[in-house]
Amino acid sequence: MMNQMKPGTEVGPGETSDVTIGKSNARMGKDDKPVKDSSISKCLTVGDGDTPQKVSFEHLLDISAVDGRWIFYMFLMCSFSGFNSPFQVLTYQFLGATPDHWCQVEELYASNWTDEQVLSLAIPFENATGKYDSCRMYDLNYTAAVTLGYEDSLAHRASLSLARDSSKKTTISSCPHGHSFNLTLYSSTVVTEWDLVCERRALYSTTFAAVSIGKMMGYLFAGSILDFFGRRPVVLFCVTCCISSGFLCSLAPSILVYIICRVIISIMDVGVYLGSFILMMEISPLHRRSQLGALFCVPWALGYMVTPGIAYCVRTWKLLQAALTLPSLWTLIYFKYLPESPRWLILHGRIEGAYSVLKWGSEVNGNTIRPKDEMFQYMEKIHKDVMTRDDKGDKCNGKNLLSRAVHSLKDTAVLYIIPKTRRHILVMLFCWFSVSMVYYGTALNATNLSTDPYLFVFLGGLLELPSYFLLWWAVAVIGRKKTFIGLYLAGSIFILLITTLLVVGTNGVTWPTVALAHAGKFMITSAFHLAFVYTAELFPTKYRPLAVSQSSACARIGSFFSPYINDMLGTVAIWAPSALFGGISLIAAILATTLPETKDQELPETSFFRKKEAETKQTEGTTHL
Repeated sequence: MMNQMKPGTEVGPGETSDVTIGKSNARMGKDDKPVKDSSISKCLTVGDGDTPQKVSFEHLLDISAVDGRWIFYMFLMCSFSGFNSPFQVLTYQFLGATPDHWCQVEELYASNWTDEQVLSLAIPFENATGKYDSCRMYDLNYTAAVTLGYEDSLAHRASLSLARDSSKKTTISSCPHGHSFNLTLYSSTVVTEWDLVCERRALYSTTFAAVSIGKMMGYLFAGSILDFFGRRPVVLFCVTCCISSGFLCSLAPSILVYIICRVIISIMDVGVYLGSFILMMEISPLHRRSQLGALFCVPWALGYMVTPGIAYCVRTWKLLQAALTLPSLWTLIYFKYLPESPRWLILHGRIEGAYSVLKWGSEVNGNTIRPKDEMFQYMEKIHKDVMTRDDKGDKCNGKNLLSRAVHSLKDTAVLYIIPKTRRHILVMLFCWFSVSMVYYGTALNATNLSTDPYLFVFLGGLLELPSYFLLWWAVAVIGRKKTFIGLYLAGSIFILLITTLLVVGTNGVTWPTVALAHAGKFMITSAFHLAFVYTAELFPTKYRPLAVSQSSACARIGSFFSPYINDMLGTVAIWAPSALFGGISLIAAILATTLPETKDQELPETSFFRKKEAETKQTEGTTHL
């Protein structure tokens, strides 16, 4: 994680009218973000007497002179929306820190017995682990124990037994009155607040799974909503809801309300991050798009590193949730400074609004924009071409969200009808599923590795940055396919080595497992980012956003399972989560060998795809869409 993503952003369905991914311009951020060139950038001819002139939206940006300080300011403002994301995505280990715990024995605590006295009398000691049992207690007459006192009760514990098993030993039962916690390190956590241990442990994992559910819902619908309502209003709405729900989450009266708040926060975070990313790419000049797309994810890594610092300083979960929401307040400046995408405005015929945005950018740079009549002529021609382009029969006409949804469903089916794209989409769905599961599974596995979670998460964020630059070099020199396979393979090797160490034991030395965990996550992080570019380059223009959005949704299914694997499977066998993560990465590497190389290859276009689709219909008698 990304993502977008995680890690940590993707594109939702419906983003086919004004956002298309260019060959070398596709870059990504962690919680998931493909870079897309506008479909309105197709070259047009603006007739001016006998002196025709080629014009595109990129040309419009050039003659508007927006490149300069304004682009830099917009980049900072938009990219730092990702700075806030880790505060809500990567904190479930801190908000839900799990102290040592044991069964609550009300009679003994009511008589002011100490923790040590309760443990030695009422709680079984596990010789194998050297710890007291966390989820069971002896069936004793604790009312009589209070009367006898600690010393006599301990000496005559057998006489206090309420029931005995076949071997005449005192029976052991689960905790009828909940649990007591060692609050030395934490004043309160989500776990201590709602007793999320033992048989209620799955609810703790659900607090992170709720984030994945929210992300998946956001990515499924954000693309269409951003296309329909525009970038600015959606981002502003999501900013408002994200901040308010973040503070409300700190006041949650029950675990159900808390989980619902986390789903809402995640949905709104997608809207802010994805909307900001798309806007940034749409106002960026062509020659800067690759750079800005690649650097857009840097604030995510910075927020990743800051997250454990905030959590270390605040050990009460309600105050911590509020403290993690406070940095988001800076996004309120969006209400004053965030513009609407001029591409989106032109597409929807709002020429005056587009001109105002471009004029503002030019003035911030100290430049003078072209005459208004000339700019209007260019923009009106671009708008007219979009409305009359050859693909108009395929566009969803965007009159309402329902027609967009129906159109997206039809396009979704097409991806699975053509044999070539069917193989590609199925392989990529598994690769996205696995990379997201492993990314979040390793990022949040400090407990099973018996290491300091604060240091573990900080190092994870620190290593995000070099992973971005490794990928930048590798895809340019080695190519997409070999890099993709190599990253999965290397990640699986490192993670499987962790399994080996956990099985044989490290005699209390944790640094080898921590080092291997971060090495594996380093590779998986790069694979997560590459998945965006690779997916974008495998599919035709018309179906590219749909392929990426479906893959992103599948990634969220993978991240949904990661906390259950760590928290539930990890209690059965501490090495099991690493074995599963390493194995699934290895399978992804094998499947990736079936994908084609896309380096230095032209992107597949819709016309080519239609030809293949027509051929398949003739030979296979496919369903007409």
